[in-house]
Amino acid sequence: MDLSTRVNRLLAEFANRSGIPSLSLDEDGVASLLFDDQLGVTLVLLAGRERLVMEADVTGIETFGDGIFRQLASFNRRWYRFDLHFGFDEESGLVQLYAQIPAAELTLESFETTLANLLDHAEFWQQVLPEHNSAAQAASRPAGMRV
Repeated sequence: MDLSTRVNRLLAEFANRSGIPSLSLDEDGVASLLFDDQLGVTLVLLAGRERLVMEADVTGIETFGDGIFRQLASFNRRWYRFDLHFGFDEESGLVQLYAQIPAAELTLESFETTLANLLDHAEFWQQVLPEHNSAAQAASRPAGMRV
């Protein structure tokens, strides 16, 4: 069974357990979830690297500069303990928190545990970091399944 099929089966099982009507990867290997109408999580299958990546949109940043990148790098030095790291999407202006699950470790339990960990930390950082919304950030919100 190829990895895309395996991930789609796992997402269908997760959707069933969570009361979501359906959840699957699109033709680009992407699926989106929106938690409490505030926290967008995008799932991206990197089949060539045999891993599933979770991207949580933490907050928008309107002012770009070396300072924000230094802060994100500083955070990343400490957050490796949680198997998470920060990134920045320059196009949308969003600070994002990432988690990865190697295909060899991908089970429903590891998916749910990783997602819960990502959500816990993303919610914490949403409270700590100031939010700045722009039109690009609003357009980048996942259009996927609400949870």
